[in-house]
Amino acid sequence: MERAESTARLVDNDQLDLLNEQTESEGFSSGYDSSSDISDSELSAFHHGDSHVDADDGLGLECDVNGSNVKYQNTSALCDHLKYIMSMPDLCDVTFLVGPTRVPIYGVKAILSTRSRVMYQLILKNKRAVSEAKKSRKTRQSRLTIEVNKYQAEDFRKIVQFIHCGSVDIDSRSVAGLLCGAKQFGLDDLRGACWDYVRKCSQTRPKSLTTIQRGANQYIHHRYGIKLFTKIEHLLTPTTKRVATETTV
Repeated sequence: MERAESTARLVDNDQLDLLNEQTESEGFSSGYDSSSDISDSELSAFHHGDSHVDADDGLGLECDVNGSNVKYQNTSALCDHLKYIMSMPDLCDVTFLVGPTRVPIYGVKAILSTRSRVMYQLILKNKRAVSEAKKSRKTRQSRLTIEVNKYQAEDFRKIVQFIHCGSVDIDSRSVAGLLCGAKQFGLDDLRGACWDYVRKCSQTRPKSLTTIQRGANQYIHHRYGIKLFTKIEHLLTPTTKRVATETTV
């Protein structure tokens, strides 16, 4: 399994003004005790001029050329919070009913619409249809409901999650659905991550290709589902095909 991260910016935090020694001497204080709150490691990093926090934590501190402005980012916490919102229907205003069993997947229209133009058009189209149908009744619907029939429920949940918070785990079972969703909703970075995952599987875990192909077979109605199925067919070796047949039986 691999984690795909979106390259699109979600939110830019407000810039923080640093107070220099001259400002402090003029009677302005930041409100923090500078003598007790800085650890040895932080002090060492300060003296060595480190301006970035570890990127693996999703944190970043960037200074401009003059060092007069700082932009601080904590994208990992932001992604976690946006993902958590999806599990709380009361905070969401759109519900996707996915597949024949109509599994509900929740999201926030404003976030989804600004992250994917195709998703925005889908939401707008359904919103207009609901408005027309409800005019005579003069009723208000707090949450928009959209039926989605051509995706597996778990795959579509991951697609919405990626659009919602820019992060998703890719595995051999979901890569086909994610690839089709990436193409449909204009998520070029996710599409590239899916193809990269398939390439790595072909090089390091060839047995997983049969699982990927089974997933692609579920999306044979989608152009990219056919493309992935055909690609895997060329990558599979006779030995891998035999193992897959024995596993199926």
